[in-house]
Amino acid sequence: MKKLYFCLMAVLAFATLTFAQTPEEILARMDKAMAAAEKKGMSMAMDLKIPIIGTTTAMMYAIGDRTKTETTMLGHKIITYSDGTSEWEYDTVDNKITITSVKPGGDSSEAELFSSITDGYDVTIKKETADAWYLQCKKSKTNTEKEDPDKMDLVVSKTTDMPISLTTKVSGIKITLRDVKLGVTEKEMYFNPDDYPDAKIIDERK
Repeated sequence: MKKLYFCLMAVLAFATLTFAQTPEEILARMDKAMAAAEKKGMSMAMDLKIPIIGTTTAMMYAIGDRTKTETTMLGHKIITYSDGTSEWEYDTVDNKITITSVKPGGDSSEAELFSSITDGYDVTIKKETADAWYLQCKKSKTNTEKEDPDKMDLVVSKTTDMPISLTTKVSGIKITLRDVKLGVTEKEMYFNPDDYPDAKIIDERK
């Protein structure tokens, strides 16, 4: 009987530790996990569900200050590289590469996107399963940023503390960030003109 009592206490203690997480604690652990992951490089998919047009997916890659994005819409593919200072955009239809300067503060990594995205929001736990926390983020009354969506749904893994997905709607477009994966080499993040030997290059940097 005593053994059963201690077993029940152990189960109860574990359950308390599992369910006693606050939104702030969950987000803090996610920020820490994303900061560590950023050093290894990461990738994720971004789905854009646009009325009439349908859903298009962009693949995003990042390591350090370098990012790469591959977007395809209606057969039109654009590949964009950035090192935080310059940006190279390759248009497969026009076979043209346009180089521009990155505006200060205009580029951010995937890790920074997730770590700052709940700023200006009141976050609550909508539900949780054995594998994940489901957080609902509602725009705070003190948030005066007109471009910020009214609400977002964030799912965080209990196993890795990494985000599983983030879904929101902006100007009628449903946006979902998902499938966060670790492991991007810095080499593949460099723009190499030899990969596009026939492309026309237009340098608009000043």
